Amino acid sequence: MIKYEENILKIEDIQAIRKAVHWSMFTENQLQQALNMTVYSIVVKDDENVIAMGRLIGDGIYYLICDVAVIPEYQKQGIGTRIIEKIIEYVQNHLQNNERCSIQLIAAKGKEAFYESLGFARIPSDLSGHGMQMFIKKK
Repeated sequence: MIKYEENILKIEDIQAIRKAVHWSMFTENQLQQALNMTVYSIVVKDDENVIAMGRLIGDGIYYLICDVAVIPEYQKQGIGTRIIEKIIEYVQNHLQNNERCSIQLIAAKGKEAFYESLGFARIPSDLSGHGMQMFIKKK
């Protein structure tokens, strides 16, 4: 049975899912820092097996959705959609009257249409230029 659990994401869960989707790994120190800075997280389980995750970081004005991943054998079943919906619901529920915020993400290549179907807009747009990023690795 598929269940969605909030704010219980653990280092081991992140490592297992990243490995299953062939993402590069981070140190345990980095993952602990990431979890400490996470304002909301979702873990999806099939019985007790962790099959998907998503994290939200932010300051109440700007939010970044990150680490949304579903292991391959569970993809195309609406799990990723539900993760994003739950993250958006969390943000909406934490806004007060007359407040607004921005939720951003960097889509994996080829996944842009998925996020567009959930209400996200590509950048550049009429309001924003291109998104930018930089990777840094200490040697």
